[in-house]
Amino acid sequence: MRPFPEARHARWALVCGAALPLVLGPTAARADGILEAITASEELTYSVFSSKTTDAATGTTTTLDAATYGSRTNLRVNYNLLPSLNLDAGGTYDRTLSDLGGDAGDTETEITRVRPYVWLNLRDPVLGASLGYDLSDETVDTSGQRQTGLTRETYTSHLAWRPADLPWTQFRYTRTTTRDHDREFLDTRQDQLFLKSEYAYRGLSAYYAGTHLTTDDRVEDAESTVLSHEGKLAYAVTFLDGRLAFATDNRIRFTEVTTDRGLALAGLTNAAALALPAVAGLSAVDDTPDSGALASTPELINGDVTTGAGPDIGFPGFGVPREQRNVGLDFGTPLAVNTLRVWVEGFRPGPLPDDVVAAFSWDVYTSSDNVTWTLHATVPVARFGPFDRRFDITFPSVTTRYIKAVTRPLPPGVVGTTSTSDFPDIFVTEVQAFADTTVAGGAGGGRQRITQTTRSHSVDVKAVLLRLPFLYYRFTGDYLDFGDDTEPRYTLSNGLYLSHRLTPTLSTSANAAFEFGQERGERRRAVLYYASLTATPLPALTDSLVFSGNQQWVGDASAASNSVVLYNTAQLYRGIDATLNLGAVFTSDEPGAGASQRRQEYWVNVGTGIVPHPNLSLTTYYLGKLTRARVREAGATRETDTTEHRVDTTLYFTPFRTLALSATTGVVAQTDRDLSVTQNYGLSWAPFPDGNLQLSLAYSESRLPDETTSRVLQPGVRWYFTARRRSYLEATYQRSTTDAPTARTESQLFSTSLNVYY
Repeated sequence: MRPFPEARHARWALVCGAALPLVLGPTAARADGILEAITASEELTYSVFSSKTTDAATGTTTTLDAATYGSRTNLRVNYNLLPSLNLDAGGTYDRTLSDLGGDAGDTETEITRVRPYVWLNLRDPVLGASLGYDLSDETVDTSGQRQTGLTRETYTSHLAWRPADLPWTQFRYTRTTTRDHDREFLDTRQDQLFLKSEYAYRGLSAYYAGTHLTTDDRVEDAESTVLSHEGKLAYAVTFLDGRLAFATDNRIRFTEVTTDRGLALAGLTNAAALALPAVAGLSAVDDTPDSGALASTPELINGDVTTGAGPDIGFPGFGVPREQRNVGLDFGTPLAVNTLRVWVEGFRPGPLPDDVVAAFSWDVYTSSDNVTWTLHATVPVARFGPFDRRFDITFPSVTTRYIKAVTRPLPPGVVGTTSTSDFPDIFVTEVQAFADTTVAGGAGGGRQRITQTTRSHSVDVKAVLLRLPFLYYRFTGDYLDFGDDTEPRYTLSNGLYLSHRLTPTLSTSANAAFEFGQERGERRRAVLYYASLTATPLPALTDSLVFSGNQQWVGDASAASNSVVLYNTAQLYRGIDATLNLGAVFTSDEPGAGASQRRQEYWVNVGTGIVPHPNLSLTTYYLGKLTRARVREAGATRETDTTEHRVDTTLYFTPFRTLALSATTGVVAQTDRDLSVTQNYGLSWAPFPDGNLQLSLAYSESRLPDETTSRVLQPGVRWYFTARRRSYLEATYQRSTTDAPTARTESQLFSTSLNVYY
């Protein structure tokens, strides 16, 4: 195979990047300044992995052996050529050799990754600019197979103008080419123009953002263009010493997707992915994905794919509970969707290893109210991009307003050649949704144009009627229009809100609102109400009685929900806290045609947190719930009673700063289900945390409800051989055992690494 020039000259590219300051820098620059601007590191790793799996039914044993050697070279130059002109250049050269053996035969694989880059940045408070080039190349050479490789080149230019008291404007042009080395299966070029101008003056804010993205697929002889315009005009002001407040937010977004296949063959199709705009990002960490509202997380839809915004799906630590991570979107109105992209960051450069990617299984849930969720699909393994750090979760198309992806963080041991403890942080940064629109190809080619216009308008008026008690009136209006066959959705709300302290120990609050509008082409009316009474008879005792509910009608359908909850929290003694919560929830749903569903839930929650010593803590929570449901369908009535008892206990003990012990137990008993018991135990010991020679020992044991038991033992040693404690030599050993009803797996992993920083 013809060697690829970028991969062949990778190390020369790094050397040239380091030499740029010598060529471009001012002649008066001192040599020591140039040298101080250069940083480098070298990482050498070697690991030996072996595993044995025995089938419980047949007794058949399968073995796997692997030896892996890796090296990573990092070089960076960050130097000010002029007071306002900065050079940032460097790159990474990564090479991995692996020898896989066992019952499946012997396979040798060599993976080479290179990423040189160079940026020139003009740093000026008013006028800023940058020019950059980035190359990412990956080559995979496996014995007995054809060599494969992918390359991405990115050229970027950026201009920002930030004058005082005038609109701030930024412009960015990016050209990206992605191809395999022989341009046989993949050869695409993308050109993106981005323009944004924003202006803020007192309570007025406005901005315009436009994007023009052209994709040229030279293998399929297909072109596509995505054109989007988005504008916003918002204003907020207060009058009469804060008694009257007014705010409005108006946005419009136009998206046009055009696809053109010039040489399409008869019967073939072309799919264009249409990005779906979301009105809110959502997230939660809990083990009840089928119920419960997700919290609003705006950072998940702000377009920043490099900053952590959602839950961490990395390895949480030995013995730490691995609660499920939920990330989702609210579209504002039901839309058809078949792909979710979950962007992640926080780990070392490069893609996630295959065995780490395979450790994540994704469940896709849908909902109409962000409270009750229905499992739509399970994706055992999602595709992880070789260049973009994201999971692509594809599933059968579904029409829904709310959607979320649910997964658990990394387990302590993975059957593979990677130690998951090397990935403690994998932060979710962004969630995006897409719908594939199929374009038919004919003998003469196919062309299709898809447009979508989204308009949203909101107004919020608040008028203070009384200062004491504090009483105010609030009017809100929201309008959302997708500009297609979907009926617009709007809501108008009028409400009164009251809060008052009756006595030094008693306070109350209440509100009532009436809403009307349109949803799913039907008229909607709703009444919402809330009241609470809070008492603090003692500084360490708080009691709250809360009543809330709503009733709504959409066309011929109606729904109602009312709840009464008594919250009690007390500090019985220093280091001993207790909670007692009692609640009842009554819901009804009548979709029409004689069908109805009524539900009554009664629950009690008791919890205590005991900290007898700063190094010891014990928390225990009990939840008991009785659910009575009555469902009427097709003239038949079905009644069910379900009980649930859940006990969760967590113990943390740190007798010394260097030793930590943990134990968690969860017991769940439900009607018509077997008793579920989950246990996790963990130990972590690092006797010399401040010395140059550090020892560590970690142990975890998990017992799952399906009678599966897993154990992981991992001792390690690290030696810092420089005064600044940066460069080090490390060796770890990991032994994992998993006993399941169907099979038993034993694995061992020994790894050593040398990290040198210059």
